[in-house]
Amino acid sequence: MRTISAAALLAALLGSGQAVAQPACPGHLSATALAPVPRDAVYGVALRNDDATGRALRDQVYAALRAAGRRVGEPATHVLSWRGSLSTDGGRGGADPFSFRDADNNRDGDDLGWMRDVPRNRRGGAVPARRLNGSVELRDRASGRVVWTAVLSCDRQGDDQAALIGTLVGAVVPAIGQTVAGRAF
Repeated sequence: MRTISAAALLAALLGSGQAVAQPACPGHLSATALAPVPRDAVYGVALRNDDATGRALRDQVYAALRAAGRRVGEPATHVLSWRGSLSTDGGRGGADPFSFRDADNNRDGDDLGWMRDVPRNRRGGAVPARRLNGSVELRDRASGRVVWTAVLSCDRQGDDQAALIGTLVGAVVPAIGQTVAGRAF
């Protein structure tokens, strides 16, 4: 298994781009607050790759944070980073998103690589189930400490990139700073 970026995963999941009426990625999120997040925190999103999908993810996170009454932008006092993997029924897929290799130690760099190199069904017919597993961290930029962390797991449905981004952001942003167990989204 190998780690791929969130932006690449979303881009690869686009496929044919056809609209789908089912939820983009129904699943569950669990999160742990390790330290209080100050009310006056300014949030940023770390992107290792500044591509269109990464910017779309960052923009939706910023919009959701603003809608929740939180401040965003630079200089950020707290930085969100996203990591994850995508696999199919046969067990093929990206790396364990919870491994800590040297490349994962960049506190200001987000690994959105888990959105690339998606296993594809090349024979046509039914697309195998795609399981997305991810983690999100919120770090205090000054200390480098993780103050909040979440893990999520969902079954990818369809190929609508915007819907997937919306689903992930809609699950993560309301939980920031909270401890939750198995919240469905």
